[in-house]
Amino acid sequence: MKKFIIAAMAALFSANSFAAIALSGEYTGTLNDSGVYTQDLATTLVGSSAAGAVTVTLDETMAVDDLYVESTLAGVKFKLGDWSGTDADFSKLNASTTVGPATVGVTQVSGGATTFDAGMSIAGVKVDVTNITNTARSTTASAKVAGFSVDVEHAKVGTDHQLQLGASRTIMATTDANGVTSGGWTISVDRGQNAARDAYEDGAMGGSISTSVAGIGTVKGEVSNSKTDVKTYGLSVTSGIFTGSWDKVGSADGALSLKAVVKF
Repeated sequence: MKKFIIAAMAALFSANSFAAIALSGEYTGTLNDSGVYTQDLATTLVGSSAAGAVTVTLDETMAVDDLYVESTLAGVKFKLGDWSGTDADFSKLNASTTVGPATVGVTQVSGGATTFDAGMSIAGVKVDVTNITNTARSTTASAKVAGFSVDVEHAKVGTDHQLQLGASRTIMATTDANGVTSGGWTISVDRGQNAARDAYEDGAMGGSISTSVAGIGTVKGEVSNSKTDVKTYGLSVTSGIFTGSWDKVGSADGALSLKAVVKF
């Protein structure tokens, strides 16, 4: 697979074929209440031409996290390489195309299984299914319902059905003549998500409320309650690149932190 990727990259990008090189990334530095400062950097470099694009993502040690090539041929978009992010590295080949209102794709993992995916929008509801031919498929759906942004995700792991629900709405906001919305309060609720709201957790429930305060920044309060009744509280203020936070899990003492995030 690696030899195939290198050959594809060489074919796409001859010495005179580059049209553009783009650099982007995100720096994150965190200072905890013990005075310890940690930092992380993710840098993405994209070289593109009329034939396609090569993407490389590096971490703060300049180690390669992702490396893949993309090109379109006869209406089919091909993606070859590793785009697993910070997860374990593995190479794969993906091909996708649009058939009517749906986008369908197939992914072949190097030395592994083949999976089929599909996605489409129906009456304002966006539905995506991963590994569609497998009983362990994952399905996500999102829509706007009565002013609420609603997200649903279902996955089957073994014999367990994992269901995550989320809904949010902004109230008391104002919209100017140019259609720009500002102010108001954003209220969110969720079920089946962990306290960080980035993974499934059976029986967990939570919510958050946030608003922008002039001269201070965005103020946000969060709460999550696990199946075992362990409550997690969070309060944060974000202004510019800085976010000051107070977090408390269960009966443990609350912890303060200051985070700086710069995207470029």
